[in-house]
Amino acid sequence: MSPDSREKILLVLYITVFLNSTGLGTSNFLLPVYAESLGATYSDLGRMGAVGNIMYLIVTLATGYLLDRYERVNLYLLFTLLGGISVGVFAFTENITQLIVTRGLLGIFSATFWVTASTLTADLAPPEIITRAMGRYNLAWIMGFALGPLFGGYIINLFGFKTFFYSLSGLMLFSFLIISLRIKGSIALRRSMGTASTIDSLRNVIFAYLTLAPFTLVLGIYMAIMPGHMKVVGLTSATIGLLIAMTNGVRGLSFFNVERYVKWGSRKSIFSASIMIFLAMYLVRDAVNTAGFAIPLVFYGVGAGIITPVVLDYITRRIPKSALGAAMGVHEGVYGVGMCFGPLIGGRMADIYGTQTLYISLAFVALTILPLSWKMTK
Repeated sequence: MSPDSREKILLVLYITVFLNSTGLGTSNFLLPVYAESLGATYSDLGRMGAVGNIMYLIVTLATGYLLDRYERVNLYLLFTLLGGISVGVFAFTENITQLIVTRGLLGIFSATFWVTASTLTADLAPPEIITRAMGRYNLAWIMGFALGPLFGGYIINLFGFKTFFYSLSGLMLFSFLIISLRIKGSIALRRSMGTASTIDSLRNVIFAYLTLAPFTLVLGIYMAIMPGHMKVVGLTSATIGLLIAMTNGVRGLSFFNVERYVKWGSRKSIFSASIMIFLAMYLVRDAVNTAGFAIPLVFYGVGAGIITPVVLDYITRRIPKSALGAAMGVHEGVYGVGMCFGPLIGGRMADIYGTQTLYISLAFVALTILPLSWKMTK
């Protein structure tokens, strides 16, 4: 298939990535707000996040295995359908126990989406545009993360949580329809590679995965604990959605400049990201109102918007297409580990020592990115 034809399919893929990330991401971001309305404690929020991310971790690795052995577009179609159904199930939850179980389902289908979407993007992209293609992929999902919470907060305030979850489920089912009509049948993507060769390929990027680990701990707190904290100090669902949308909008602006970061140098870019995330966590420790959260979250958005695409670009450039499924599975698995232990430990820490201690601890966790990224780019 010609490069032009592949780029046309990529454009359709970006649309489905936007729709799917809106459904899955918005559910993740505003679920703590729903849980808090049902009486959840910080420890409950931590357990909820941990369960979802344990499932996420397990399934990312399994999904990577499947993608390197079976037709990738068909798997993407199936995973989108099941993901849409899992989001809709939240409309029927009525207590914390049900919410935790359903969060596990969301973790499963979030894992299948992220691994499959990133693998498809890297597989479809001609080598000469791989950085741009991954940048647009990141931009597509971050737009969903920005717009989803913004409109989701208002939907919750006006119509309630049931309508909110039904709306997100509908977006993903629309994505399923687009994949069926515009991608399936246009191209077949199936790769096969020996296990030993795959492991050798992954060894080349081991420090890229380790560099991500501290960031994923912070990300887990940002997604699972911070929205609930905002609700506790008195912010409305609409305001929380607006703050999350603003943060992800800032991340999106950073994603848009990924080619510049790569040209500037991966080491310098990741060093800058680490300092930004450190400042964000340190400044947010005393936040009690909208402005108190907004300024640190801008720093967080910039830092997260740099480290995410730069590390992903580093990995995709060093992995053969036949091992992309495994590489993306491990990549998302690293996120799963951090986003599991981050909320679990962070929720307990916040309940015992308070949120201020939690955020100061995260600030110093962010600084551990510095030596790891130096080793990665050595």
